[in-house]
Amino acid sequence: MHFNIAYSFLWFLASLLLASGAAYVLYRNNPLKFEHKGMRYGIGVLRFLTLLLLCLLLMEPLIKWMSQKKEKPILVLAVDNSESMRMNKDSALSLQIPSKIEALKESLADRFLVQTYTLGQQTKPNEELNFSEKLSNLSEPIEQIYNDKYQLNLAGIVLVSDGIYNQGSNPIYSWKKGEAPIFTVGYGDTTQRKDALIGKVNYNPTVFAGNDFELEIDLKAFFCANEKMQYSVSEDNNTFYKAQIPVIGNRYFGTQKIKISNAKEGIHIYQIRIAPLLGENNIRNNSVQIQVNVVRSKQKIVLIYNNPHPDITALRQNLESQTNYELQLSSLIDYNYEGINEATMFILHQIPGVRGEGLKLVQQIQNKNIPCFFITGRQTGFPYLANLGTLKIAGPSQNFNEAQAFVNPQFSLFQLDENLINTIQKFAPLFTPYGNYQIPADAQVLLYQQLGYVKTTTPLLFFTRNNGANQAYLCGEGFWRWRLQDFAFNQNQLQTQVFISKIIQWVAGKNDKSKFRVNPSRKFYDENEAISFEAELFNDLYELVNESEISLNLKDKNGKTYPYQFTKTDKAYHLEIGNLNPGVYSYEASVNGKQNLGSRTGKISVKALETEALELRANHQLLRNLASESGAQFYQANEWDKLQNALLANENMKTVVYETEENKELLNQKWIFFLLIGLLSLEWFIRKWNGFI
Repeated sequence: MHFNIAYSFLWFLASLLLASGAAYVLYRNNPLKFEHKGMRYGIGVLRFLTLLLLCLLLMEPLIKWMSQKKEKPILVLAVDNSESMRMNKDSALSLQIPSKIEALKESLADRFLVQTYTLGQQTKPNEELNFSEKLSNLSEPIEQIYNDKYQLNLAGIVLVSDGIYNQGSNPIYSWKKGEAPIFTVGYGDTTQRKDALIGKVNYNPTVFAGNDFELEIDLKAFFCANEKMQYSVSEDNNTFYKAQIPVIGNRYFGTQKIKISNAKEGIHIYQIRIAPLLGENNIRNNSVQIQVNVVRSKQKIVLIYNNPHPDITALRQNLESQTNYELQLSSLIDYNYEGINEATMFILHQIPGVRGEGLKLVQQIQNKNIPCFFITGRQTGFPYLANLGTLKIAGPSQNFNEAQAFVNPQFSLFQLDENLINTIQKFAPLFTPYGNYQIPADAQVLLYQQLGYVKTTTPLLFFTRNNGANQAYLCGEGFWRWRLQDFAFNQNQLQTQVFISKIIQWVAGKNDKSKFRVNPSRKFYDENEAISFEAELFNDLYELVNESEISLNLKDKNGKTYPYQFTKTDKAYHLEIGNLNPGVYSYEASVNGKQNLGSRTGKISVKALETEALELRANHQLLRNLASESGAQFYQANEWDKLQNALLANENMKTVVYETEENKELLNQKWIFFLLIGLLSLEWFIRKWNGFI
């Protein structure tokens, strides 16, 4: 603690003289008649201290406080919590990991701040170890730990794993130069044992009724030389294909193609199996379940553009990647109106043009009540578009803004999951026309425009019905950048595909006139995915209402029924079921007390996830490389003591001392007030006791 006064030292001397002089004048003749000399000097000192302190406070002194904060080095114990940790020959060792972790934490408690994470499909702090995660991801958890401990005293990470991962990238690329080292502890059996397995099945998850489709089955076998591998394909315990192939060599890889003819509409669950071989170590990877949705027909989508634009390529790639769409792509000049009556819907890019190009086509589409998705831009003729009666923009011609999208939480035509919403709102701005927008009163806005940090009520994407036909309007160009950013964010383009698919499904879909609607979020799930349903209820004016209760009964293949109740949202209903065991489930939903609305039925399928069983050979070499690359060491499962000693002996893992300096005004300190009161009160008491007051 240090004092600092803004005034000259002479003022301090003057304060000393003033305080001592006043005390001397007041008590020089011993007015209290003290017999003891020390008492006479003592009360003088009280008055001197009081006056000196008051003078010092008038000089606005500052106190400099120095404080220290010690931060222990943080050691993160990251443990692989996936199923493969308990599936191998040495799985009994993995059951000892919790006790090993506790012993290590106790021995390091004085030196380190030890924190634990479990790794799997998700990274969770302080989670119980049960080795039940269906997927293994080692790269993203390491990156998350580094991000969580950014600017903290992270000394190191101890990764306890078998080195097997089936999600994410190679964890070696998660460590960057200068980051804390990663010590690795290897579990599992590194020996390749006798095993026959199905590596992968390539197939089209959506096919069309009456068509043929093909399954490509990748078969693998290790140390099964000169044996015969029998495999089969079945549905509902009905085996319709069986074959046998000889295994050549101790490392066999082969692909078998199976053709399935005349697919019938509906959800089909196919089981592909390899008959267990004598002495085979792992039979959980001998079977794979796939799900195929056979739909009635393709939707024919006609994409017409006024002039070449990067958006056209992005839309084409998006639509061609989805097998249930048949795309016809044409420029406006080349389009000859052939097959216009067979089109499910049109996508018109910047049509009509600034000189009215394509106006005749738009009028024909509207006269035939064909659903249409309009995308506007700098080549759009907005006066011609306004004459169609749906979108009018009043403002200076050809003036454009750069507007980002933000999602309208009140939108109710269909649901967007949280990940898609967050991704859309991160996308780059679109070029949107400037002006005052007029849209139909019954239009539903999905995306509004955000200009910089200002969120407006100007629509960016809205949906409406015009003369009975569904229409959507995207009031901006630049979708191609969204598709590129989707890949940059997620290493795939699934989010933009889902986004465009939802637009097309609503625009091209038949108008549902029913007052009660129930839909699962998807028809196919993996067993580790949460299952959810959405429901809507309309009154006679087709306004969304949710006064009534909605029930749903879910029935498994054995006939067991599970009852659920929907939760009311703002204007609709939502049901979150959670995870279900693998199998096909039928559902029936009804509105309580309103039999006239009937019930809604359907099916969902939950697929068994056996990814962890596909590869049980531990990859200790990966763990060695990761430790070596980061400047640490690899340890076997029985070398926890060596790990402990190495951590305690590591001189680079030190406690960090943070020193902070703070200046405070002495006048604002409460203890000064109580000190003055104490000095004055003591002097007053002595004077009162001696009859001077």
